[in-house]
Amino acid sequence: MASPHPARAPKPAPFLVLPQNAQAHAVLTTLGEGWPSADPHPLIYLLGPSGVGKSALARLALQTFQKQHPQALCESLTASHFSAQLAEASDDHTIPLFQAALRELDLLILEDLSSIEGRPETVQQLLNLLNTLEQRGSRVVVTASRPPGTLAGFPARLVSRLRGGVTLRIQPGDAEARARLLQHFARHARVPLPQDTAIWLGNRLTVTNAELVSVIPRLAALGRQHHRPLDLELARRFLAQDEPPTLPTPAAIGKAVATEFAVKLAELRSSSRTRQLAFPRQVAMWLTRHLLGTSLQEVGAFYGGRDHTTVVHACQQITRLLESDPLLQSRVEKLKRQLLPTGT
Repeated sequence: MASPHPARAPKPAPFLVLPQNAQAHAVLTTLGEGWPSADPHPLIYLLGPSGVGKSALARLALQTFQKQHPQALCESLTASHFSAQLAEASDDHTIPLFQAALRELDLLILEDLSSIEGRPETVQQLLNLLNTLEQRGSRVVVTASRPPGTLAGFPARLVSRLRGGVTLRIQPGDAEARARLLQHFARHARVPLPQDTAIWLGNRLTVTNAELVSVIPRLAALGRQHHRPLDLELARRFLAQDEPPTLPTPAAIGKAVATEFAVKLAELRSSSRTRQLAFPRQVAMWLTRHLLGTSLQEVGAFYGGRDHTTVVHACQQITRLLESDPLLQSRVEKLKRQLLPTGT
């Protein structure tokens, strides 16, 4: 008999402050202090390579600001979705409405700025929006993997506007940071991970912070297979991959999601953007990232050659819904049990 209270899907681990992100964390979590009075630096430019935690930190900034100012109008979106919404408004002849809605924001978070390189109309609309938001004292957070001056097709006025804010750099983590992150993820998942094992792995896993998220469930799966704790011997087996844990392929995940939502895998991988396909596709993208740690680019490529920012948006959307939608929580847990019979 099914439980009347479906198990909640696990939430992402809380943000871990490390030397590489401490300054950015300190600034972004105090973004709402003093608002709505004028701020000498209303624009924050969060700079760092892919996988260092820019999205997680931007999400934390949004949550903190909303807690401090529940009445504030806030929006978080990727630059590519800003461009897509602009194109849709242009097709519908509703650009003034599109502009008006964004110009009323108290906080705008715009991720992955480089995705609108080569889109002059989008870039111009963004410059106009930033000018308006600055005039009304709104806060703006922009994330990017490259400095403003290196973005192709960005006019000097926009580059100057971006450089005029506060640039916060997040550096890739070193071995010590990776070890701390592994222990942090293990504690969140309630998986015992000895410190010496975490340090050993941290020195050998030259991956991004985002990719480290999948290490703990994969280690735990390997431990269950061999009936061993997560010790150094298991870590050696994990890296050697002599007997890798049984994990689903992206195709297996997509097929399971397609079956659950009564669609076809080929449809999920197609270019169609109908609601009937878009939502299960987002679930499949989230599960692929959550269970396998597959890169954003690889997930996007598997699902019809989509841009990695589309995958970012999908994962953010499903993460938000899992916090409040019991039906989705139940369906995701069911899928995880099917895909990982021994649990995650």
